[in-house]
Amino acid sequence: MKEIGFKGRLAVITGAASGMGLYATKEFVRLGAKVIMCDVNAEALAGAAALIGPEAIPVAGDVRKYSYAEEVARVARENGGADYLIPFAGGFEARVCKSNVPFYEQPIEVIDWGIDVNLKGAVYFSRALMPQMVAKKYGVIVLVGSVTGFEGDGIGAMYGTAKSGLFNFVKGLAIAGAPHGVRAVCVTPGPVLTRPGMAGMPTLLGRAAELPELVDVILFMCSDNASFITGSNHVVDGGRLCMYQPVQPLKQQ
Repeated sequence: MKEIGFKGRLAVITGAASGMGLYATKEFVRLGAKVIMCDVNAEALAGAAALIGPEAIPVAGDVRKYSYAEEVARVARENGGADYLIPFAGGFEARVCKSNVPFYEQPIEVIDWGIDVNLKGAVYFSRALMPQMVAKKYGVIVLVGSVTGFEGDGIGAMYGTAKSGLFNFVKGLAIAGAPHGVRAVCVTPGPVLTRPGMAGMPTLLGRAAELPELVDVILFMCSDNASFITGSNHVVDGGRLCMYQPVQPLKQQ
């Protein structure tokens, strides 16, 4: 296997101020890349970039707005053009918006948040940055799915809906990009220890993933070692989807 390195390459990572996005940023920089860090939390983003160093370029904004994706694309062009895109930005809308009610009672703004951040954000950034990859005849887009895209959820229904949409979107990206040397894959985690609540989700291996166990797969997918992989979804869930998961009916309000 070739040694993984990204010297002279440029990655764009959304959700980069914390969790998997921040860890992935550090790893790409360690392996030689520049990274445009994207996040809605401008203060946290600036602080994280300052700690990483000059190879981390913070550009704050809201992934729900295509104008933000266009601004990031402009910064990418100024730095030689994007080689990799990993849109980590996302979240379970019921938790993020503090609206723990059944789907049929969810406010429309919560529903919109779930679709816009988890699906449209990835679509917008792919649309804005893929032309640079096509022009370079090189690029990799790694979408970040979730086992909820297979399982579904009666409260945060848009999270699973959006993630399952990515399972199909990656095929469209792969078909469009293949003639131009651009690959696209989806990496689909189960529970990852980005916050304490994830530790309680059952898996066959009896634990949630550590950050490197997910991000290392993404680094591999971006590397030349994965040069023949495109259009596919890769589940990294500790065997969670192998387990029988009985659906618990929602309690009447």
